Amino acid sequence: MSQVETSRYFWEGKLVRLRPMKRQDLELWLEEDVDSEGVRCLSYGVELPKSKISADKFAEQYADFNNSEKRILFSIETLDGELVGGINIHTMNKKNGTFETGTRIYRKYRGLGYADDAKRIILRYAFGELRFQKYNIKCIETNEGMKRHAKRLGCQEEGRIRYSFSVNGVKARLICICSKRNKG
Repeated sequence: MSQVETSRYFWEGKLVRLRPMKRQDLELWLEEDVDSEGVRCLSYGVELPKSKISADKFAEQYADFNNSEKRILFSIETLDGELVGGINIHTMNKKNGTFETGTRIYRKYRGLGYADDAKRIILRYAFGELRFQKYNIKCIETNEGMKRHAKRLGCQEEGRIRYSFSVNGVKARLICICSKRNKG
């Protein structure tokens, strides 16, 4: 049996702390909507611009862990309390023990290790507390950053799905599917 980590606050990593997403966090989320490449990687294409009304509806649905049976949404902040992005657990299949995540680090904070740190907290929670058994990642084949991120987390490629969507008017060649299993 492995030793349970109790030396620090569960929702805190080496660089970041996770907390409930609040309505006011969506102001920065709306500002970041102009990051078309970031949106494209998250949504497999460019979405319609977000409005204050759509942000309010999203907040109504998910802020403060509302609707957590569908999506568990956190804001990511530095240990100094600066908002740097968001992360969520979604596509939760409790019967089969699988889940996925979505992570968005705002542009000026990318490349600083915040996504890896936040994801490690989420994986610890999903495997240790929610008792999920397998974490799945899907990404566009050209998303090199996501593939490196998955590898750092110990994920391995399981397969590819060919031509399942178009990006920028071109059929997407492949989606890389990676996973990590709980060794628990």
